[in-house]
Amino acid sequence: MKDVKVTIGAVNIKSLKYDNSFNKKPGEPMKLAVKTQVGVSLNPSAPTAAMVMVKFEIGDEEKKTLSMEMEAWTPVSVSTFVDNLDEMIKKNYINDVMLAVNEKIRIVTSIMGLSLQTPNISFAYRDGQDSIDTEIYTKF
Repeated sequence: MKDVKVTIGAVNIKSLKYDNSFNKKPGEPMKLAVKTQVGVSLNPSAPTAAMVMVKFEIGDEEKKTLSMEMEAWTPVSVSTFVDNLDEMIKKNYINDVMLAVNEKIRIVTSIMGLSLQTPNISFAYRDGQDSIDTEIYTKF
């Protein structure tokens, strides 16, 4: 198996749309709907590079009061050719990218004066990588 170095670039905001009509009264309940679409775009002329595109939408269910739509892109590159690069990114690194996108969303919403919480991100745990039986823990 070859060693592959994966480099994840900074998250860049491609577009941002925001609308807040302020027609709700204080204390009036508002249900928010959150949608996220994630895709990996490959570059045929540079097979070791890809772009992770994330579209984040939030708005009230009635579409009358608040809506925000943000598109972000994150460059990902690998040191050598990898078969099915898009699937490898989705399987192994999409949570890391989404964590960075989540921080961008948090920054953008705080600038707008919104206190929004994005959906939780779950990470996979691979048991046995750093168990107490490994060599590093048995040598003193």
